Amino acid sequence: MTSTLTLITIVFFMLSSLTTLASDNISREDLIAWIASGDALPPPQAGKTLGAGDDAIMAFLPPGYANEYNFPGVRLEIQTTTQFEPHQTYVEASAVHNGTARLAADGALLNYVAGRPFDPSLFEKVTPEEAGFMLAWNHVHRWQYYGWLNEELTMYYIQPASNGRNQLRPGFSGGGHIDRYISLSYQRVYLSHLAMLSETEYKIDLKDGGGYFFKDHMLFHEPFDVKGTEFVIERATDPHELDQINSYLPTERRVRRLSAKERADRFMGSDMTMDDFEGFSGQILHYKWRYLGSRRLLAVVDSKAPTIALFGPESRVANDEWQLRPTYAVEIVSTWHDHPYSSRILFIDAETYNVTTSLAFNREGQMWRMNSLFYWLPEPGEGGLTAIETSLQRLAGTTMIDRLSGTSTVSRMIKPTQMPSLSVAEIKRRFSVSALTGGR
Repeated sequence: MTSTLTLITIVFFMLSSLTTLASDNISREDLIAWIASGDALPPPQAGKTLGAGDDAIMAFLPPGYANEYNFPGVRLEIQTTTQFEPHQTYVEASAVHNGTARLAADGALLNYVAGRPFDPSLFEKVTPEEAGFMLAWNHVHRWQYYGWLNEELTMYYIQPASNGRNQLRPGFSGGGHIDRYISLSYQRVYLSHLAMLSETEYKIDLKDGGGYFFKDHMLFHEPFDVKGTEFVIERATDPHELDQINSYLPTERRVRRLSAKERADRFMGSDMTMDDFEGFSGQILHYKWRYLGSRRLLAVVDSKAPTIALFGPESRVANDEWQLRPTYAVEIVSTWHDHPYSSRILFIDAETYNVTTSLAFNREGQMWRMNSLFYWLPEPGEGGLTAIETSLQRLAGTTMIDRLSGTSTVSRMIKPTQMPSLSVAEIKRRFSVSALTGGR
């Protein structure tokens, strides 16, 4: 009897999810109107648990995305809204260099040294386009220490369950079917504009270190057909230079340089692009930016655990504690005419400048993809970490939902995300393009 009820519940979840996707055709104009409408309800109190049909879910989550949380058994536990402050070195760098950064005519950042580029009080004093670029640069240069590392994160490709399939893995509970997964390690290191390195002109003491803003390294572990694939991505400090995307493919046994425009393609067959990483990881000048205003939003910013747990009709809803966060909303439109998105609207936390939610629209103006990012904050001294390493949030997981196909890609940080300090030798070893074929 119990198994029968479980099957009925899963079928109900699946049908209700598909009905929602088919019926709520949310447009760009709908979302912009929702942002402009402001808070219509008093905020939910800390300690309250929001359930299905709760008005606060519809009031403090964007239209379309809010429907993901409208199912029997949903529980959004509300935390006290906490204040997140960057490390004192970042605060001091922001104060020392306050007012020196400015925008070029094309939106490029000029005279920037370290810390927060622009005081948010400027957002309401300039044009929406100027404010959009200021917000973009504040996001790019948010407090991030040396960058982040996760030695084991897994991307799961989830399909609506069919023909009785409901194959999930630990950490998932509900409906849906994991069709494929990819396991990899990911690390980003920042080489310049580092607030804690004033003694070395805010950059790592590395030959040509000042010429790069950051480097990414990805190494794929599973499944067998992608094992050993490796990427090194280099972003210059000059915002006009294209990213250098270098890949090593075991099947070809050589390093291949990819076009920067491939950042807009589906990454490894998933529902997301490379520019979707961390909510937005693209190059600022490849987009037009427009500030839309501020809006409070429910978000997971201090997760129960360093690895997110999922539940719901398709097992893609965060089963966690939520805070009502102040956010800035900004619309971005690619300057590439063949970009798959007509536009995206990002919600950026007003304190941390992390993206919490990103909503993308297709060429017909329909809301297409919904990207949510979930963060956790380690306790001071946890695992022997120093105060500076525990002063920032780390990713616990992300979801990218394709509203039109019903598919999704869920990333879970299987090992806790770290914010490590790195030696020059370690940077050379992991982030050198020449090292991609080392030992092969």
